[in-house]
Amino acid sequence: MNMRNIIRKAVSAYGHETGRLEFLPENRYNRAMFPATGQYDWFSGQVLYCLVRCLRPRRILEISTSCGYATMFMSLALKENGWGMIDTHETDPKSARAAKSLFAEFGLEGFVNQQIGDARKTSRPAPSDYGIYFLDSEHTESFLRWFIEEHIMPGERIDALFHIHDILPRSARVRRWNTPPFTDEDGCSDGPGKAGGTARYGGMMRRLFRRPARNEEDDLTIKVYPPGIGRKLQTFDGNLSTEARFGNELTALMRPWEYAFLHDLAADYPELQPKKYDPYAVGRADAQGNPMEWNESLWCQAAAVREAYRKLTRRHAPEGREKRWA
Repeated sequence: MNMRNIIRKAVSAYGHETGRLEFLPENRYNRAMFPATGQYDWFSGQVLYCLVRCLRPRRILEISTSCGYATMFMSLALKENGWGMIDTHETDPKSARAAKSLFAEFGLEGFVNQQIGDARKTSRPAPSDYGIYFLDSEHTESFLRWFIEEHIMPGERIDALFHIHDILPRSARVRRWNTPPFTDEDGCSDGPGKAGGTARYGGMMRRLFRRPARNEEDDLTIKVYPPGIGRKLQTFDGNLSTEARFGNELTALMRPWEYAFLHDLAADYPELQPKKYDPYAVGRADAQGNPMEWNESLWCQAAAVREAYRKLTRRHAPEGREKRWA
């Protein structure tokens, strides 16, 4: 299986249907519809919808629901398919209630099985059932490791796909709010960036996600690029979490056809108008300073994730000790 070919086949078959989904990006910042503002970009949402339509999964595992923004793309696809179920988990009861109301409004209750609580306690592996694993949650390496070990590693399906959000290829050049090293208030620093510098960004994480940063997130090495000629803004690779850093370590151990960063593919699908909602982007710009949507989705073959995780586990296992997945 070639991940890019899978995406191309899905978009070719079902991309013409995605126009009917535009009420989602148009309401992405509508607090009445999505109290916890959804940030899943238009291009990623269309690809997600098309993949669900094309693959016709019997079951999907999603962590976390939030207010149901990304869940809507999946459940609407399942409704068109006429079957399938999303097992989705959310810790915040208020967000879960908003999502439940949204699903009811669009007649999607029969395609969504909601669980409220910590997914580490409420989720159960079902290796023979899940065709898509969808992770958009805590954004820490430890949570990603838990998800892989509890849900991906026990799986046996060779056709299942795994999705991670808020991750970019290391080659991406972006800026987002204040850029490292966060030396001024408006992000327009004239100072030269230091490649390979370590930025302490716990405060930024709290501003971005409006929650306390995890201990493992307190320090993260971010490669910072100095401003381009005639520009003031520094850029970096956009990966602001230990989950994203670890995800890139995994893809480095995969074969090129086993994964795809949507950041690299948006220009290949002009028919989906991937830049249509760029002006709505909040705090996100490209290396030239132009507004851009997130396009921060990584799709992998679940079998490739299992193989890469075993390699990584063996690589970091203490000498003389065996790891569970080594």
